[in-house]
Amino acid sequence: MLRYYLWSYGWSGRRYGLLFHDQCFEPAPEVKEALRRLNLKEPWLFDERKIRLYHAHTMKSHGEQLPKEKWTKWEDETWYLKPYLDEIEEEKKTRANTSGLLPGFQLRERH
Repeated sequence: MLRYYLWSYGWSGRRYGLLFHDQCFEPAPEVKEALRRLNLKEPWLFDERKIRLYHAHTMKSHGEQLPKEKWTKWEDETWYLKPYLDEIEEEKKTRANTSGLLPGFQLRERH
C-alpha cells in the first residue's frame, strides 16, 4: 500500500508517461545488467523504455507535461525490470554463499 501512495503522490514521472522502473539508477551495476538482459530477451520493451525516456526528457526540457488523462495510471504499471533484478539478486546471494566471488557484471565495473 505504501508503494501505491508513494507512486501516486510522491513521484512526478507519471506526469510524463513514465513507468516506475524507467527511473532506475542506470549507473548501478545491477540495473545495467538487468537492462542488458531485458534488451536480449525482450528488445521491444527495451525500445519502449527508451522512447518513454526520450519523450519525458523532451517534455521536461520544454516545461511541458502530459494532460492529466494521459498520465500513467497504477493499473498500467508493469514492473518490467523486477524479474531481472530478482534474478540478479539471487545470483549475487548464491555466489556469496558458494564461492564468495563477484558476479561477472560486477567484475566488468571494476576494470
